[in-house]
Amino acid sequence: MKKISTLTIASLLVVGAYSTPAQASDQVTTAICGYVESDHKSRLRDQLRSNKIKLKKVYNRISCDGQSLLRYAMVKDADSVGSFIAKRLSAKMLTTPEADGTTIYDWAQANGKGASATAGAIKDRAKL
Repeated sequence: MKKISTLTIASLLVVGAYSTPAQASDQVTTAICGYVESDHKSRLRDQLRSNKIKLKKVYNRISCDGQSLLRYAMVKDADSVGSFIAKRLSAKMLTTPEADGTTIYDWAQANGKGASATAGAIKDRAKL
């Protein structure tokens, strides 16, 4: 009987531990998108630091309104945040085509964002 109680409590703790990070992850993603939209580089940096997030590790998993962080930054004219993000990613990540088959820099050129500071940071980082 004692084993059953112990197993039940242990399984409840495990289930509870796995459901909490999903909610936290959604909240963090929402906060990150909000900081990108409002061009708050310092708040974005603080959010990443306080949650021990490295942009290289999570960049491909975060999307804001169906767009990558860099594309979203360019759409919202958030050049400070966009440049910050571009400097945190590897050149390989910046030159890899995204889901639609175009690279971030090519997308910027095609959508009239090629002259933005974010596109310039991407070009410098990727050595294009």
